[in-house]
Amino acid sequence: MGTLVDWFGAAALTIVIETALLAIAGYRSRRFVTVCIFINLATNLTLNVVLGLVSAWQWGLVGALEVVVVIVEWAVLRLVAGPDGHPVRARASARLAGFVLLANLASFAVGLLLYRP
Repeated sequence: MGTLVDWFGAAALTIVIETALLAIAGYRSRRFVTVCIFINLATNLTLNVVLGLVSAWQWGLVGALEVVVVIVEWAVLRLVAGPDGHPVRARASARLAGFVLLANLASFAVGLLLYRP
């Protein structure tokens, strides 16, 4: 089970990587970035607490939880990703889902390199 310092370090890393990648993809509004920071903080800390409670690294569980994280982040971010902070429509929503998945894969890969199970 990781310490609070480990959990907040992992959350900070996730926030930096995912917010930066989504900004590069064009999602730069102040509202979007703010929501992105808070949803990543919430999902990352929740994921790490759950994994800490299980106290054993299980790839199936990690994979399932990461899928839930991507869905939750996309569902929240799509509400503020459109023009003037409005929800995005179907095509833009699918584009955002792809970028959220890509950002999560990138932060997961970096996390694996730094915080090996």
